[in-house]
Amino acid sequence: MLDKNSTPDAVQTPVGVWTGRVHHDDQAGSSSTISFAPDGTVALRTPVSVGTGLWSAGQPGRFSYELTEIFTPAADRSGSVQIQVEAHLEEDGYRGTGTAKVYTADGVLAHTTTSAEFTGDHLTDGPAVWHDVVSLGASIRGRTLHPGDDGFEEAVSGWLLTVQHRPAAVVVAADAADVAAAVRFAAEAGRPVAVQSTGHGKSVPADGAVFITTRELRELSVDPSAGTARIGAGLRWGEVVTATAEHGLAPLCGSSELVGVMGYLTGGGLPLTGRTYGFAVDHVRSLDIVTADGLLRTVSPDQEPDLFWAVRGGKGNFGVVVAAEIELLPLRTLYGGKIWYPFEDPTYAAQLLGTYLGWIKEQPDEMSSTVTLLRFPDAPQLPDEFRGRSFVQFRVVYIGDEEQGARLVEPLRAFGPEKDTCGALPYTEITEIYDDPKNPVMAHLRSALLHDLDDEAVKELVSFIDPTVPASPPFPSLEIRHLGGALNRPPRRSHPVSTQGAAFHLWMRAAAPAEQADAAHKASAEQLERLGPWDTGAMLPGFLFDHDSDPERVRLAYTEADHRRLAELKAEYDPNQLFRINHNIPPLRRG
Repeated sequence: MLDKNSTPDAVQTPVGVWTGRVHHDDQAGSSSTISFAPDGTVALRTPVSVGTGLWSAGQPGRFSYELTEIFTPAADRSGSVQIQVEAHLEEDGYRGTGTAKVYTADGVLAHTTTSAEFTGDHLTDGPAVWHDVVSLGASIRGRTLHPGDDGFEEAVSGWLLTVQHRPAAVVVAADAADVAAAVRFAAEAGRPVAVQSTGHGKSVPADGAVFITTRELRELSVDPSAGTARIGAGLRWGEVVTATAEHGLAPLCGSSELVGVMGYLTGGGLPLTGRTYGFAVDHVRSLDIVTADGLLRTVSPDQEPDLFWAVRGGKGNFGVVVAAEIELLPLRTLYGGKIWYPFEDPTYAAQLLGTYLGWIKEQPDEMSSTVTLLRFPDAPQLPDEFRGRSFVQFRVVYIGDEEQGARLVEPLRAFGPEKDTCGALPYTEITEIYDDPKNPVMAHLRSALLHDLDDEAVKELVSFIDPTVPASPPFPSLEIRHLGGALNRPPRRSHPVSTQGAAFHLWMRAAAPAEQADAAHKASAEQLERLGPWDTGAMLPGFLFDHDSDPERVRLAYTEADHRRLAELKAEYDPNQLFRINHNIPPLRRG
């Protein structure tokens, strides 16, 4: 093996990226991309192989290198090739001769080619961006992407555009084995692991990370007799709802059919039927997770129960969840919809909001609801019915028959709404009640858990959207979700997600291009400060975005005891913080 040389004169060395070719036995081999770094290392990529090795400089303009090329799973063959080359630089290229020895997967020499001709055409100066991570692709059955590759930008994008990822490499995992291989590589390379399916919960830039996208893990099977489904991490809730509806069953989904299943579940999952059935993680039976040691584990109440407890609410701190078994509910239909009132007069809006706060006190656990204050911009792309207007909007989801649902909702209709869509719906249309954005957004998102709201709180909230104030509000959408019911009761299977006794969840959204991010953060902080008398100081782990991804803010999503237990389990399962591109819970060693 060659020794690494000291940094040489780049003019007389092959430092840079080249298109390489090999010619032997009167045949031209396939081309490769080969990278020479100043530290004496060499890396190679082809569509079906990767290689690493060392190079050294000789007389001016001459150099030699040797590397081991390994066939990836995409090659449909196994084994390796040992290459040794003596070469010299030419104008915009190099030329040399060498030996290639082909070995089988078990290390048996199968063929030797001598006096092969190796040539290269210069592409760029300096080593390739993938130079240090090229060997990641050796064991990946799916795709391994690097900056500049087709599909790289698409893989690292996602629904929330305010966070931009610049990882060292992307693994489009084909199965759990790919995830495990990527995690092991990252651990050995000293790089963090980032995980994404749909990108709805992006929080921390994944710069320099090994980025795993789970979008191809699309396992989906339903067991009607057991009332369960097994779901892969690449699925979106709309797909699960459609598949389970064929059996008269339903999962506990949130407000968007496009949200990925695992980000939702590991954040606790606040369902639209939460007051009736609790958090979505209350109904998780088991999870398949790749932990920081690269092992695939199945966790459940009976198998590693501490880890099972932590993952259901601990976000991405404990590994990469690749599949889950969840309980389904016998739900075919529900009663629900939206009731719209124009918000032109703050006094009228306060009356509507006060009516809602009185109404919810009389509602059974089968009724889940929100009230939203909306102010649309005067933008030409909006329909005339919304353009430049403000609204008070009630959304209701009732688990029961249509007649009883209509009777319960009647007080919200007493003022003569401008628009009313309430009625009996198939469960497959539940997310249409909320009309969440379907396309990627550049948005600033904040949230809080609130105590009971009084008249002063109503005045404060209405003032945030007041259409009589000409200036655009910093947050033109404020959603207040009624909690309580099953959400405030202890779950059957313990987990760290809770409302911490709150009566309401506040969800604030605003369009925020990158150049407006600081202003949006300042505005949201001011609004939350004004709501201080009603703010519990707590949060939900599934609603941590932007500046709420700071570890001190993450603490607010758990009780003190639960956060300490999570931190201790983090020290047990991920002491080196391999999984830190997330809403991070720093490890805390017991004692």
